[in-house]
Amino acid sequence: MSIVNLFLSGTQKKNRGHLANIVKIARSDGKLNRDEIRLLKKIKADLNINDLAFRKIIRNPELYPINPPSSYEERIERLYALTYMLLVDQASFNLSKRLLNKLAVGIGFPLDTHEKVVDVAVELAQQKVDMDTFVKEVKKANTKG
Repeated sequence: MSIVNLFLSGTQKKNRGHLANIVKIARSDGKLNRDEIRLLKKIKADLNINDLAFRKIIRNPELYPINPPSSYEERIERLYALTYMLLVDQASFNLSKRLLNKLAVGIGFPLDTHEKVVDVAVELAQQKVDMDTFVKEVKKANTKG
Protein backbone atom coordinates (compact mmCIF):
# COMPACT_ATOMS: atom_id res chain seq x y z
CA MET A 1 0.00 0.00 0.00
CA SER A 2 1.40 3.40 -0.90
CA ILE A 3 1.69 6.24 1.58
CA VAL A 4 -0.96 8.17 -0.37
CA ASN A 5 -3.52 5.41 0.28
CA LEU A 6 -3.06 5.84 4.03
CA PHE A 7 -4.54 9.34 3.80
CA LEU A 8 -7.53 8.61 1.59
CA SER A 9 -10.94 9.14 3.12
CA GLY A 10 -13.43 6.30 3.27
CA THR A 11 -15.42 7.88 0.46
CA GLN A 12 -12.34 8.17 -1.77
CA LYS A 13 -11.48 4.52 -1.17
CA LYS A 14 -15.05 3.45 -1.94
CA ASN A 15 -15.11 5.53 -5.11
CA ARG A 16 -11.82 4.09 -6.33
CA GLY A 17 -13.00 0.57 -5.56
CA HIS A 18 -16.26 1.25 -7.38
CA LEU A 19 -14.43 2.55 -10.46
CA ALA A 20 -12.13 -0.48 -10.34
CA ASN A 21 -15.18 -2.77 -10.36
CA ILE A 22 -16.52 -0.97 -13.42
CA VAL A 23 -13.10 -1.28 -15.10
CA LYS A 24 -13.15 -5.03 -14.39
CA ILE A 25 -16.46 -5.34 -16.23
CA ALA A 26 -15.21 -3.16 -19.09
CA ARG A 27 -12.03 -5.26 -19.41
CA SER A 28 -13.79 -8.62 -19.13
CA ASP A 29 -13.10 -9.20 -22.83
CA GLY A 30 -9.43 -8.24 -22.39
CA LYS A 31 -9.56 -4.70 -23.73
CA LEU A 32 -11.24 -1.32 -23.41
CA ASN A 33 -13.02 0.14 -26.40
CA ARG A 34 -13.65 3.84 -27.07
CA ASP A 35 -17.18 3.80 -25.67
CA GLU A 36 -16.01 2.11 -22.49
CA ILE A 37 -13.20 4.62 -22.02
CA ARG A 38 -15.63 7.49 -22.57
CA LEU A 39 -18.02 6.11 -19.95
CA LEU A 40 -15.15 5.43 -17.52
CA LYS A 41 -13.98 9.04 -17.86
CA LYS A 42 -17.49 10.28 -17.13
CA ILE A 43 -17.73 8.08 -14.05
CA LYS A 44 -14.22 9.20 -13.00
CA ALA A 45 -15.42 12.80 -13.06
CA ASP A 46 -18.65 11.95 -11.23
CA LEU A 47 -16.66 10.18 -8.51
CA ASN A 48 -14.11 13.02 -8.29
CA ILE A 49 -11.12 10.78 -9.05
CA ASN A 50 -7.96 12.52 -10.26
CA ASP A 51 -6.14 11.61 -13.48
CA LEU A 52 -3.21 9.86 -11.79
CA ALA A 53 -5.48 7.62 -9.71
CA PHE A 54 -7.62 6.96 -12.81
CA ARG A 55 -4.61 5.74 -14.80
CA LYS A 56 -3.54 3.47 -11.93
CA ILE A 57 -7.03 2.00 -11.65
CA ILE A 58 -7.23 1.42 -15.42
CA ARG A 59 -3.84 -0.34 -15.41
CA ASN A 60 -4.52 -2.59 -12.45
CA PRO A 61 -8.09 -2.64 -11.11
CA GLU A 62 -7.41 -5.81 -9.12
CA LEU A 63 -5.41 -3.74 -6.61
CA TYR A 64 -8.61 -2.06 -5.42
CA PRO A 65 -10.86 -4.04 -3.11
CA ILE A 66 -14.61 -4.10 -3.32
CA ASN A 67 -15.84 -1.71 -0.65
CA PRO A 68 -19.49 -2.53 -0.16
CA PRO A 69 -21.68 0.52 0.27
CA SER A 70 -23.12 0.96 3.73
CA SER A 71 -26.57 1.99 2.58
CA TYR A 72 -29.06 0.06 0.47
CA GLU A 73 -29.68 3.09 -1.76
CA GLU A 74 -25.96 3.46 -2.49
CA ARG A 75 -25.75 -0.27 -3.24
CA ILE A 76 -28.45 0.10 -5.88
CA GLU A 77 -26.72 3.18 -7.34
CA ARG A 78 -23.50 1.17 -7.66
CA LEU A 79 -25.40 -1.64 -9.36
CA TYR A 80 -26.86 0.94 -11.77
CA ALA A 81 -23.38 2.11 -12.86
CA LEU A 82 -22.03 -1.43 -13.09
CA THR A 83 -25.00 -2.56 -15.19
CA TYR A 84 -24.66 0.29 -17.66
CA MET A 85 -21.00 -0.57 -18.22
CA LEU A 86 -22.06 -4.14 -18.96
CA LEU A 87 -24.23 -2.91 -21.83
CA VAL A 88 -21.54 -0.80 -23.52
CA ASP A 89 -19.78 -3.78 -25.11
CA GLN A 90 -22.32 -6.28 -26.40
CA ALA A 91 -19.55 -8.60 -27.65
CA SER A 92 -18.55 -9.48 -24.10
CA PHE A 93 -22.06 -9.35 -22.62
CA ASN A 94 -22.18 -12.91 -21.21
CA LEU A 95 -18.74 -12.73 -19.63
CA SER A 96 -19.50 -9.30 -18.20
CA LYS A 97 -22.82 -10.51 -16.80
CA ARG A 98 -21.09 -13.35 -14.94
CA LEU A 99 -18.69 -10.80 -13.44
CA LEU A 100 -21.62 -8.52 -12.57
CA ASN A 101 -23.24 -11.39 -10.65
CA LYS A 102 -20.07 -11.76 -8.58
CA LEU A 103 -19.78 -8.01 -8.02
CA ALA A 104 -23.44 -7.82 -6.97
CA VAL A 105 -22.64 -10.19 -4.11
CA GLY A 106 -19.47 -8.22 -3.38
CA ILE A 107 -21.36 -4.96 -2.98
CA GLY A 108 -23.82 -6.58 -0.62
CA PHE A 109 -26.74 -8.17 -2.45
CA PRO A 110 -27.76 -11.49 -0.84
CA LEU A 111 -26.74 -14.80 -2.41
CA ASP A 112 -30.35 -15.92 -2.69
CA THR A 113 -31.52 -12.89 -4.71
CA HIS A 114 -28.44 -11.51 -6.48
CA GLU A 115 -29.02 -13.31 -9.79
CA LYS A 116 -32.62 -12.10 -9.97
CA VAL A 117 -31.45 -8.58 -9.09
CA VAL A 118 -28.83 -8.64 -11.86
CA ASP A 119 -31.32 -9.96 -14.42
CA VAL A 120 -33.75 -7.16 -13.55
CA ALA A 121 -30.96 -4.56 -13.53
CA VAL A 122 -29.79 -5.60 -16.99
CA GLU A 123 -33.35 -5.53 -18.36
CA LEU A 124 -33.92 -2.07 -16.88
CA ALA A 125 -30.63 -0.74 -18.22
CA GLN A 126 -31.50 -2.06 -21.69
CA GLN A 127 -34.76 -0.10 -21.40
CA LYS A 128 -32.71 2.96 -20.34
CA VAL A 129 -34.91 3.65 -17.32
CA ASP A 130 -34.15 6.51 -14.96
CA MET A 131 -32.53 6.01 -11.55
CA ASP A 132 -35.83 6.26 -9.62
CA THR A 133 -37.43 3.48 -11.67
CA PHE A 134 -34.26 1.42 -11.42
CA VAL A 135 -34.19 1.71 -7.62
CA LYS A 136 -37.88 0.82 -7.27
CA GLU A 137 -37.67 -2.24 -9.51
CA VAL A 138 -34.41 -3.54 -8.04
CA LYS A 139 -35.92 -3.29 -4.55
CA LYS A 140 -38.83 -5.43 -5.75
CA ALA A 141 -36.45 -7.97 -7.30
CA ASN A 142 -34.39 -8.15 -4.12
CA THR A 143 -37.26 -9.59 -2.10
CA LYS A 144 -37.64 -13.32 -1.66
CA GLY A 145 -40.56 -14.96 -3.34
